[in-house]
Amino acid sequence: PRVEWGWTAPASARPTARNKRTIGVAERDFFVKAEMPKGEAIKQALAKTYRFYEALDAWADDCVKEWKYYNRRYGWSLKASWRKKPLYWVVMYRGCFHMGFSIAENERDEFLALDLEEATRRAITDSKEFPEGFPVEFAVRDEKSFEEAFRLVKKQRELLG
Repeated sequence: PRVEWGWTAPASARPTARNKRTIGVAERDFFVKAEMPKGEAIKQALAKTYRFYEALDAWADDCVKEWKYYNRRYGWSLKASWRKKPLYWVVMYRGCFHMGFSIAENERDEFLALDLEEATRRAITDSKEFPEGFPVEFAVRDEKSFEEAFRLVKKQRELLG
């Protein structure tokens, strides 16, 4: 599940039966395979949230980071690994970015024991299980959303050892 703190899409962009599949495409950046996201392009796309992306990137300086292109629908995503284990992923949108990771089944209780926003707690408890764990994704649009997501990614790294 994706956590959105206090953001409501304009009526024209809200999912309907007709546009539900294209809503994410309209907001996402970096769909062209030949144009891997780099410096100034990322800064322009993220605008005011670029400083949060920079802070995350600096914190994960000792991680292995790899840009991956999936297809025209999903575009480019950044994957960061810590000691050969997936730590988090980042997807760029216009004016914000989403970061997420998968929580192992035996670590869920450790995350839920943290002092979390109710929306974050729901995202963790409602997440559907996949072979890699329970994926959670956070929309980083402001300082509050970044701090919550960043705290969880730090916990994830701590648990990875």
